[in-house]
Amino acid sequence: MNKIKLCILLLAVMLPLQFSVAAQTEMSRPIQEEGKPTEIQVLGAILDVDKIDSAEQNFTLNFYMIYRWQDSSLVHDGPGDVVRNLSEIWNPRLTIMNTQRRWANTKDEVEITPQGQVTYRLHIFGSFSQPMDLHDFPRDHHVFEVPVVAAGYRQGDVVFTPLQDSDSFMAENLSVADWEVSNMQAEPRMVALANGIKLPGFVFSFEGRRLLHHYVVKAIIPLVLIVMMSWVVFWIDPKNATNQLGVAVTTVLTLVAYHIALSGRLPVIPYLTQMDKFLFSSTLLVFLSLIEVVVTSHFAATDRLSIARRIDRTARWFFPILFGAAIYGSFMV
Repeated sequence: MNKIKLCILLLAVMLPLQFSVAAQTEMSRPIQEEGKPTEIQVLGAILDVDKIDSAEQNFTLNFYMIYRWQDSSLVHDGPGDVVRNLSEIWNPRLTIMNTQRRWANTKDEVEITPQGQVTYRLHIFGSFSQPMDLHDFPRDHHVFEVPVVAAGYRQGDVVFTPLQDSDSFMAENLSVADWEVSNMQAEPRMVALANGIKLPGFVFSFEGRRLLHHYVVKAIIPLVLIVMMSWVVFWIDPKNATNQLGVAVTTVLTLVAYHIALSGRLPVIPYLTQMDKFLFSSTLLVFLSLIEVVVTSHFAATDRLSIARRIDRTARWFFPILFGAAIYGSFMV
């Protein structure tokens, strides 16, 4: 009886160990040749670019990806493909590095051919972070990237290659309205992390150029008109100081409202963009015109009307020249 109990005890201990070893063998990294990394073939399709947000420093993407690798431990008798959960087999722990929020339209399942070829399909929609250099805003141009890495694997363990007989692509008609999007690229690359750590990865990228006419119509032309409105005071006789001050103050208040409306469209950054320089120059000119009104009003009130009128005549051509220099210095230099 004791021998029977001992045998049962040994079986109870050994069977879980055998299952554990079997599971570990099944989940170990597949190697086609000794010393060679596991090859992961990749294809990506940008189905839509919904939004590029400079203030939030991100972009919104509708993205479809296919990953494929060979695993001899998954060879089966068929006749067709079998479907298994991704967590049940070895996988390269694919991670999109710059994901902020995402929603997946596909399940975490893989298709396995009788020959052991594994195909994982992923269709996601979400936002991805992208640091932008906005010095040239609104005439800026950026490269937007979606880096995918094999988390936990080093160089030599896993290698990414483009999917055979298929190329990554981007849809022709995109939802984003204020950007020109083009030149999608897909290439294997070591993706750098903090402290010099690099992981094997595959990077999808595309170029985006901001469409200038949108900002010309919605931002630059209104600002030009506000500045030109401040010049009206130079054509009002200094004897009418009340009218001059009324126009000047109205212009300043209009400019303040413009500042508030525009501020939410740009990120808080520690440097000036081209638009910031133009906005600052325009604001300075509007306040200078207000100061000019105060000076000419003072001269008119102290019986020096001829001096006030001479200042106004000079300001009529001097301020437009300053404004032209401000435009050139903001956008051309």
